[in-house]
Amino acid sequence: MRWIRIAVVGVFVLAAASAALAGSLASPRGDTDPAAVSDPPDLTATAEIRRMFMKPGQVAIAVTNHGDAPVRVIGVELVTESFAPLGIQEFDVEVPPSVNARDMITKYGEARCPDGAATTAEPASVNLRVATEDQAEHTVTLELSYPNGTLDRLVREACAAQAVAASARIELGELTAAADGTLEGRLNVTPLGDAVLDVTDVRGSVLFEIHPGASEPEGGGVSVPLVFDAHRCDGHVVGDAKHPFGFTAWIVIDGSEPVASPLEVPEAQREALWAMLDARCAGQE
Repeated sequence: MRWIRIAVVGVFVLAAASAALAGSLASPRGDTDPAAVSDPPDLTATAEIRRMFMKPGQVAIAVTNHGDAPVRVIGVELVTESFAPLGIQEFDVEVPPSVNARDMITKYGEARCPDGAATTAEPASVNLRVATEDQAEHTVTLELSYPNGTLDRLVREACAAQAVAASARIELGELTAAADGTLEGRLNVTPLGDAVLDVTDVRGSVLFEIHPGASEPEGGGVSVPLVFDAHRCDGHVVGDAKHPFGFTAWIVIDGSEPVASPLEVPEAQREALWAMLDARCAGQE
């Protein structure tokens, strides 16, 4: 009878093991209930230019949350053939449900300019890495409008800068004080090859006025006499100016349409301009 008892015990052990296996298959440990994971949030995005807060090579990706709960943006990537890719850029910005967008100031790579300064932007999208209230992370791809005026402008500016950099050396010369307290100097534009150059205009910034004279041939290029004066003396304007030396020259290359080009202001000229601003504004008090 002993062998019968052994067989009975074996049957019970086998049945218990089978029940345990069935239970583990029915309710696997560590699995997340799919119903507990949120859906991707309802977002839209646009590309914007916010001049007060941006540096060259940046665009504001404005994200609007059309859902019912806040969303935290933890990564942004601009995807387009018009700019070299930079990959995902880290953020930590909460976007509440609202008709008002939140800006993500996002860098973009070097412009690709198949048509030179006349290049327009290719279609673009934005990859957003976001976290919802349940801490689930989602990657949301949003198409930007096309054609896109903002990206067209940024591409044109970047491609124009490339064209000017390849054709000309632009230098702001020494600044000297005039009898009336303003500063005088010259902008020198020298060709780097065979291009014929000219300057049609030079403009100042929120703090400094620039009054250009007529361009004059010099050394194969041109030279433009400039007079600098204080434009604004309001304390809050001076203190909050983001780009006090954001000067721009319009350069003509081989008779083409003038191209806007930012001017590099050496440190010595910056110090002279600050000193002039202090003196001119003190005289207005």
